[in-house]
Amino acid sequence: MQIWRGAAVRDAIGRSLGPDAVVVGRPGRPSPSWLAGLPFGPDQFFLGGASGPLGGDDLPQLLQAILAELPASVRRIYHYDPTWSDDVDRAFQQAGFHDFVHRYTMSRALPAPLHPEPARLTLEALESANEALFVSAYASCLVDCLSPMSLEDLVDPGAALRFQMGQEHGPGGRQWLLGRTEAGEVAGLALLDRYGPLESDWVVTFVGTTAPFRGKGYSRELLSAAAHRATRAGARTLYLAVCQQNLPAVALYRKLGFRTRESYRVYRKAGQSSGPPLSG
Repeated sequence: MQIWRGAAVRDAIGRSLGPDAVVVGRPGRPSPSWLAGLPFGPDQFFLGGASGPLGGDDLPQLLQAILAELPASVRRIYHYDPTWSDDVDRAFQQAGFHDFVHRYTMSRALPAPLHPEPARLTLEALESANEALFVSAYASCLVDCLSPMSLEDLVDPGAALRFQMGQEHGPGGRQWLLGRTEAGEVAGLALLDRYGPLESDWVVTFVGTTAPFRGKGYSRELLSAAAHRATRAGARTLYLAVCQQNLPAVALYRKLGFRTRESYRVYRKAGQSSGPPLSG
């Protein structure tokens, strides 16, 4: 197997997957069988797809080669091709990762409104002066959450919040929004970010209501607020990700016009259920 990184990825396959991309394939050009991965943050890794049909003996070798390139700090791998599931499960288990949760990526076109501009909530942005309030609200949003990934952040909500603050998907897009009721009570949070280098693609990476305000329509308002801000910033497509088992959230997003684009699996390193929190 041969390994390409960084600028060499573009030379080898004719396009760039990012400055930190790792591609493994046959010696020479990675065709027809190759596998690509992209680090995202200090402890997460995205495993991409192959350029062409894989022979029966190709995939295990490619997986072993790319897993050998993972830094020791990687604790989650996002895997996007369900057709490889059995081979991936075997390879990942041997590397110390297990199948953790299955998720959907959903999207909808903008600027068609999700909902009128929220009228019940006053929104404020995250600043150093109100960080403690955001941490408290974030912890409340996570209580009894149906997302296993978000529940991990309850270990240390403050560290989780700071981690997410530093994990921009695209430059200049990250916006934490805190919603207050007319009485000044915190009803929930939303996190909006640019999805990548395209100014027209934005993503809501978190939306949640605090425990006393669940079931009252505030998640819809917070999501709508994020959509309005993304639209004003030039967004034409809004994305979000949701655990497949979170049926109430999936149903809400579909009512708001979001449609499933893809499903994917998240693998977690065995024995890493506690410790420094992971975002997602």
